[in-house]
Amino acid sequence: MKTPQTVRHLNVQAELSAVVCNESVLSDSWALTVCMAWSMQQTLAPPMKTSLTLPWWLPALTLAACFAASSHGLAVPETQAPQPLPAALVIPPLEIPEEPVPGLILRQLAFDREFDSPVMLATLPDQSGEQVIAMQRGEFCAVRLDGSGQWRPFLDFREKMKGIVLFEEGVHGIAFHPRFAENRTFYLSYSQNEPRRTVISEMRASDAAAPVALPETERVLMEVPQPLADHWGGHIAFGPDGCLYIALGDGGLRDDPYRLAQNPWLLHGKILRIDVNGRTGVLPYAIPADNPFANDQAVRREIFALGFRNPWGLSFDARSGQLWCADVGQDLWEEINRVERGANYGWSDRDGPAQSVFHAHPYLPNLATTDPVHAYTRMRGEGICIVGGLLYRGKKLPQLDGAFVFADWGYGTVWALMMDSASGLPVSRGVLHRKEAEHKLNPTLVTSDAEGEPVLLSQEGALYRLEPQE
Repeated sequence: MKTPQTVRHLNVQAELSAVVCNESVLSDSWALTVCMAWSMQQTLAPPMKTSLTLPWWLPALTLAACFAASSHGLAVPETQAPQPLPAALVIPPLEIPEEPVPGLILRQLAFDREFDSPVMLATLPDQSGEQVIAMQRGEFCAVRLDGSGQWRPFLDFREKMKGIVLFEEGVHGIAFHPRFAENRTFYLSYSQNEPRRTVISEMRASDAAAPVALPETERVLMEVPQPLADHWGGHIAFGPDGCLYIALGDGGLRDDPYRLAQNPWLLHGKILRIDVNGRTGVLPYAIPADNPFANDQAVRREIFALGFRNPWGLSFDARSGQLWCADVGQDLWEEINRVERGANYGWSDRDGPAQSVFHAHPYLPNLATTDPVHAYTRMRGEGICIVGGLLYRGKKLPQLDGAFVFADWGYGTVWALMMDSASGLPVSRGVLHRKEAEHKLNPTLVTSDAEGEPVLLSQEGALYRLEPQE
């Protein structure tokens, strides 16, 4: 039996690429080392359409140099000093008017406990009326949002979250299979260390009338190696097509130092689309045949859209099925994207609606970039960290019909982006709430209940409803 002196044919259309970059298929440390070394090598030059051959010594040599410079994992490769902002750069005008939306109030829901750093809320699709709230440190509770204050344990993952650094690590998301009432299956997104990685897994729940998770049934679908400790994204959601969508960040720190968001051979800075009901080759999931790059030899087939920095909050328009996503910016812009199949949203060649000052040349010159539907700037003091987000289609707040409701984590502001129904373009930005002295409001997600009514999660452990003011 030959020892692997060369990794041959790392062609992303072949199953071997999935083997190398998916620890759920090949879980030894050598595979992870090759994947990270390959990642860094690809940041140095645009990807080739031909197969890639790596000498046996490259992964070890590359990682040795990186770990020598950093005791916390991969060091940032040396780059030129950040370019100063152009002298002509001025605070851009707000392209649409901003005005308060009267008659609405943000009301805190009463519970006899706090929910420790909630990150996601998902409806149990079993007609029970319960929602499951996911907390960053690994606790999951089933709650009722009817004002009764009822809650119960659903899953305790806290032991698995020990040792994480609570900035952006920990639990990122939960999504229930559309046929949960039949198969009792749901999906998780979370981080792990040693080695640092994002995990997407499948788990079953009990058949009881008040179901609880069965941790022993967990099956890992995907593990994505992470070079640094933030910008992991991690939100997951099922689309109306029955596929699972996965939002992943660029891997961390400033300026996307490894240029992962534009690298078509890697999953960072992308929104993925997979079919959890099938299998493709050795993968524990299927690649949908209509994925935009399903037949492209130069792009990972799981990719649905690319060019994201730290996508936060996936949601689908209940009427049209359109996917929406907020993307956290760096120094200048926070943006909202209408996510289209195969589109490139620009990061890190573009930042919001503008050319980026970090990378001067496009990684994928033949793939045009798509500007956000709306972006607000940090320079005007509007916010520092956007969180999505839902396109409102409920019944209780008719003045918000068709508006995208979102918030800013840092400033605690909640807005509604009013859209023109004919053009689909924003016409105004309505202010629904501004942080007050008595509110410790740091929104982590704007989502909805089973009826499509807005629910806001806040880092201090509270849940809020947006309701008509009596």
